[in-house]
Amino acid sequence: MLVEFSQGKLIATEFEVQIRLNMANVVLQAAAEDISLRQEPPMIIANGGGVRWSIKLDNTNQLDALQVLLGIDYL
Repeated sequence: MLVEFSQGKLIATEFEVQIRLNMANVVLQAAAEDISLRQEPPMIIANGGGVRWSIKLDNTNQLDALQVLLGIDYL
C-alpha cells in the first residue's frame, strides 16, 4: 500500500510500515507489531524493539486504510 501525504509517503505491508519524509531523505521504519494508531489527531505511533517514533497524518482516511491493512484497533 502506498499513501502520499503532506510530509512524504507511507509505504506499508501487513509486516512492515515505512514513512519516507520529503526532507533530507529520512525514512522511519517499524515492524507491524510495533505500530499503534490514534484517531484524533490521526497518528501512527511506533514503539517497540528499540524503535520509537510517531507522525501525524493529514486525515483519518489515510489512517483508516492503514488500519484495514494491518488489522489493528485504534488506541
